[in-house]
Amino acid sequence: MSRAYATPLVLEPRPSRALRLSQAVAHLGAAGVLLALDAWPWPLRLLLAAVLLATGWRSLASQPTLRRLTWQAGNEWRLEGRSGEVVHAHAVAPTVVHPLLVVLRLQPAGRRLARAVVLPADSLEAEVFRRLRVRLRVEGIAAGEVD
Repeated sequence: MSRAYATPLVLEPRPSRALRLSQAVAHLGAAGVLLALDAWPWPLRLLLAAVLLATGWRSLASQPTLRRLTWQAGNEWRLEGRSGEVVHAHAVAPTVVHPLLVVLRLQPAGRRLARAVVLPADSLEAEVFRRLRVRLRVEGIAAGEVD
């Protein structure tokens, strides 16, 4: 018996406020810990804190690179980037499914390494996010049943 859905599931992620807030807190916290270390000299601590804050600023300023993800029949995905490029991929285990967050591991066709796609709940419409979570569980991808 096939569990594949016939209707494609289209995801159009938007920037997530929750993800940006957690990134800011993590980078600021790490910079604070670096500055509090007494074992290292001040110039090194300041340099490392500046690098941490710069990478944090860069991650906050960057836009999501995917404009649209389409989950087609079975385990096939179509990824559309902001610049218009299209990549075909399939999901690989483990995929994380949580009420506030979904982390998909998608392996592009012809590539060895999978790519992680982070989808916080506030990056998608509530109904689309719910449908994604349900479908991941029904298809067995959340349980690590994919190859």
